[in-house]
Amino acid sequence: MGNRYVPLIGMVALASQQYLAIAFIYSAIPVILRGNGASLELVGLYGTAFFAFTVNFLWAPVVDRWSLNRLGLRRSWILLTQVASTIVLAAMAFLNPKTDFVSLFLVSLVLATIAATQRIATLGYIAEALDSSERPLGAALLGWGRAIGHVIGGAVCLQLIEMVGWRPALLGLAMLLAVFAGWVFAISEPLQRSDRWSSTQRLSISAIFRYHGLWTTAALIAPAVIGIAVAFATVQLRLVDLGFAAADIGWIGALSNVLTYTLVAPLTSAIIGRMAPQRGLIGGCAVMAISFGALAMVDRYVSVRVSAVVSVGIVFAALAVQHVTFTNWFLGLARPGKAGTDVTFLTSVMSASALVGFAASGFAVARLGYAVTLILPGLGSALSALLGMALLRQSDKKAPARVSKPFSAEQIVGARDLRNERR
Repeated sequence: MGNRYVPLIGMVALASQQYLAIAFIYSAIPVILRGNGASLELVGLYGTAFFAFTVNFLWAPVVDRWSLNRLGLRRSWILLTQVASTIVLAAMAFLNPKTDFVSLFLVSLVLATIAATQRIATLGYIAEALDSSERPLGAALLGWGRAIGHVIGGAVCLQLIEMVGWRPALLGLAMLLAVFAGWVFAISEPLQRSDRWSSTQRLSISAIFRYHGLWTTAALIAPAVIGIAVAFATVQLRLVDLGFAAADIGWIGALSNVLTYTLVAPLTSAIIGRMAPQRGLIGGCAVMAISFGALAMVDRYVSVRVSAVVSVGIVFAALAVQHVTFTNWFLGLARPGKAGTDVTFLTSVMSASALVGFAASGFAVARLGYAVTLILPGLGSALSALLGMALLRQSDKKAPARVSKPFSAEQIVGARDLRNERR
């Protein structure tokens, strides 16, 4: 039984090392850019550096099939991407964030692409190392690892930049990434690929687009993801405009992240573990809608600085609920031998929606004010919950003639897709 805890602990470490670099991109750099006078529109557009997360399913089949060395399929890719992140982050240290915006954006794009590739291997590892009963807890632990990465890549790095400057701080973070890369030798490779892959199957990107229910899935999650992305991209910028120090902003975000993944994520995991994944998804969206609606009402009666800080906590809590419910759903849809590809594609749909929110966030806030960061997430989450309820009722009506569980893997993958894929 004790051996079952090894992959769970490994997940925390894998997520931590992966999100060190990611957190630096989405948490530290926007604060630095805004503090140096960059416009809201420019900072919002910087969020498109995460474009790779919307298309990484294109190379997911390669990561899902070919091992790079004797470490095994998952561990070899994790090690390669971690080392590559170290090199790119070290190169970024020699840029000037005040003047080299284009170069900083391009290097961030490369760093995000490497991180997106690492996530394919990490998600594949998780899906193969855990059984269905462990996946809600695994999703929560993955979020906890992300929170640790956020603390180091966001708050700690911003604090170091204020203390020692941009270049020494980034070089120090790069060294830490190099040290974290050694963790891959402490975990064991999941089931051998030869046990997972059938010689009669071949990889097909076109087959992914033919999955039944794919666009229904995209339509269902898009409103909630876009709304929360708008809030996430701008909630810390509001603190910058209110005069908070960069290091203080980093710690507010980091502590909010840690608290939500310590309290909210495990609670969400415990609740959805007793529910069907799609019902957990609907419930999670409903809770997010209510939370943002309540905050929008309270926002009028408290000081702007208090409201701004509380907003950070609400946004991270919503992200925790969204992460656990969506990840649990996606992991349940993964097919044996193609976990990395399947889960990556579904998260790519989610990332594409978030990218829309990131790109639009600066323009929305510049024209409508920061209040929009509370209104849009509430409306988006409510719409996703309503769509989910409508689809659930429709699926329940068809269940006797088709399947007993709505939004099941069979519905989304479909027998016809499996036959086409084997041709």
